Amino acid sequence: MKIGLFYGTTSAATQEVADMILEKMPDFEIDVFDVYEQDLNKMSEYDKIIIGCPTWDIGLLQEDWRSKFDDLDNIDFSGKTIAYFGCGDQNIYSSSFLDALGILEEKITAKGGSTIGHTSTEGYNYDFSKAEKDGQFVGLAIDNDNEPELTEDRVDSWCKTISEDFK
Repeated sequence: MKIGLFYGTTSAATQEVADMILEKMPDFEIDVFDVYEQDLNKMSEYDKIIIGCPTWDIGLLQEDWRSKFDDLDNIDFSGKTIAYFGCGDQNIYSSSFLDALGILEEKITAKGGSTIGHTSTEGYNYDFSKAEKDGQFVGLAIDNDNEPELTEDRVDSWCKTISEDFK
């Protein structure tokens, strides 16, 4: 079974997390795509998808995702299982921490996608996030600006969870 991992990155932090995911999921064949270089219609070829997007400024999608956001309207996500991860800064952008994940998850769910890989909000210190639903984040929350020492353990734990759901 192949998984399509689609990420956007500006400062390389999201790409670094994508690389960690590849290391932590050696039993899966994962095709990796930088959305800057890839047509999002490529997502149609996968039933299992991982999406990585950092939140920029005050609640914005990273620019590569932002420029292709409307392209998601042309993809039928019915029957597709989607896991999300993102990078953000919970201190400086406390009122919009990981909003990009919430924006993408909402749109893709409306197009039929099924979300896996929710994570606890415990241990984070923020005021509001569009990525929080029912007391959990819709995916993996990474804050390398303030908690880089927690990143590897968070990625490892999340990969174990989604690996079970992707089987």
